[in-house]
Amino acid sequence: MAGSAARAGAIRVINPQPDADHQIPDELAPLNKNPVAYASERCRFSLLAHMQSARSRCGLGAIIHRNNLKRVIVLRPRSPPIAQLRSLATKLFTDGQYADADILLAELANMTEGDRAQIALRRAQIGMLSDSMADVEEQLEIACSEYGSHVYFVGLQADMAMRKGDLPSAAAALRQLGRHSRAAHLESFDGTWYQVGRVSARPVAWNDEHALPLFEVTINGRAGQFVLDTGTGDCLLDSKFARLAGVQAGPFDRAAFAGGRVGRWQLAVIDGLSIGGSRFGRLPAMIAPLADKFRHGFSDISVDGIVGAGLLRAAGGIDLDYHEGCLRLGPPEGEGGEALWIAGSHYPLTPCRANGGPSSCWFIDSGMSGVDIACSESAARRHGVQVLKGDIEAHGGGGSLAAKAMRIRHFRHGALEYRQLPAAVLPKFTLGRELGIRIGGIIGHDWLSKHRVQLDYRAMRTRITA
Repeated sequence: MAGSAARAGAIRVINPQPDADHQIPDELAPLNKNPVAYASERCRFSLLAHMQSARSRCGLGAIIHRNNLKRVIVLRPRSPPIAQLRSLATKLFTDGQYADADILLAELANMTEGDRAQIALRRAQIGMLSDSMADVEEQLEIACSEYGSHVYFVGLQADMAMRKGDLPSAAAALRQLGRHSRAAHLESFDGTWYQVGRVSARPVAWNDEHALPLFEVTINGRAGQFVLDTGTGDCLLDSKFARLAGVQAGPFDRAAFAGGRVGRWQLAVIDGLSIGGSRFGRLPAMIAPLADKFRHGFSDISVDGIVGAGLLRAAGGIDLDYHEGCLRLGPPEGEGGEALWIAGSHYPLTPCRANGGPSSCWFIDSGMSGVDIACSESAARRHGVQVLKGDIEAHGGGGSLAAKAMRIRHFRHGALEYRQLPAAVLPKFTLGRELGIRIGGIIGHDWLSKHRVQLDYRAMRTRITA
């Protein structure tokens, strides 16, 4: 047909071309000359994300124009090789392109009956990342017959039930996993937690003279100075402050921090919490001594507690205006932005690029200070970063973390681009391995504080502006 078009001079064939941001994946490298042949009609947008700019997604097919009659024919592609699509779906998921991976997995589920349960388990994980509990429930039903007794499946059931607020089901799943302290903690709520009385968008001013901003939070009528740490799930109270606020300490449970540290804390229930004009009730919390955790940068003041990401999700989002020195709870105003994903129980992720490499999801950690961004040793190798001589320290909710200094030549998030960005390698950062996903790195407070940061948990979007 192309030969006839050349002879007649009246027909031209236009094939999608990749741009710099969407290179054709390695799996399709031998087949680049005709990408149309390797995508089905239903998954064309998934492959197109890697072969054409996302802004010009118009379908995978050769478009034929005949003279000036404006007749358009879109050729329907043949069914793709299943092995190629499996490999591409894995690459999409690994690179943090979860929406495209889900589209491709849905196609594979229709093409391969024998793999439906395994595919459903992966799609349930994507549903958790996108905070779409209806999708998670649907996929777990498909996977239940084959994987219902597996630890990973039961863990997903527990996480889904907690996100939905189905505390009896969550407690039952946690007991299957041997997490009896956490199960008893959920049962103590009598079926209701994270009660939202009112969410006010009124600005709450903070004190930014310390390593992290401090703002006032009232617990059961007693005011304290808190920091915001998106690396923490439920609110964390200092032991002394909890006693003064009348918060009863419950059973001990294992504490795990994003930087790799572990410890113990006591589980508790907060009857009432206020931030500015916002009111919340029946909140899950942890209690632990915080004085040693916040020695760096807080020498002249006590940190009474940490507001975690669980409260932000219940409020619908947060607007952190570092220029004005204030926060606003509730779904932020604005449009556009980059994807927001929730890994594990609460960790917020957003796509970034380092050193011109492929997009990957980075963990937004407002509680890590001392460095702009950080990553694990394996991620540093993937990014091809330059590791510098000398040791440095990063600081988070788990205390001080030993790190190696490095420098990232080029860092990009959305329209924001930075060159020669100071960063750190955290040898004990294993969060990605624990969650079963690849994490590009950590975006810490020192970088966030140069911007206005909006986390919109209703639209699942991140908006960061200079």
